[in-house]
Amino acid sequence: MLAMNRMLAFALGVTLVAPAAIAAQDPPAQPPQRPAETALIFEREVFQYPSFTRRNPFRPLLAADESGPRYEQLSLIGIMLSADPSASVAVVSTGGVAVAEDGTVSPIPGDAYYLKVGERIGNVVVREIHRDRVEVTVTEFDEQIPRTMVFASRRPGGTP
Repeated sequence: MLAMNRMLAFALGVTLVAPAAIAAQDPPAQPPQRPAETALIFEREVFQYPSFTRRNPFRPLLAADESGPRYEQLSLIGIMLSADPSASVAVVSTGGVAVAEDGTVSPIPGDAYYLKVGERIGNVVVREIHRDRVEVTVTEFDEQIPRTMVFASRRPGGTP
């Protein structure tokens, strides 16, 4: 009976205290108010690149017609000179020749190209073919640079 009185007292206390505790709580928060009208702004960044005195950075460094070995990879290994300048041929190679101290000549493996005046290989265009040299034009970053190709090596004591 004592236990039953305690339970009844506990139930009566919870019934009286619970509504007072609920009434003491803060009211629920109101959702944030949105403005009646939202303005959307679309901005687009526009790029302009001056085309004068500067190279276009979006263009490839090597143009499509410059495929093949570059000037730095080529060496002059022979010249077939003709009385008719348009028939002369320059022999250039990605390999080359080596001359030993005893004067023996040995080839260095590589691809050989036979070029006449006006022909192009890589970034090189042949301008003139002489008895001991070949005048070429090298294209580097849209700039035409005149260069001279001479034989990679000569026999000791030979005449130029």
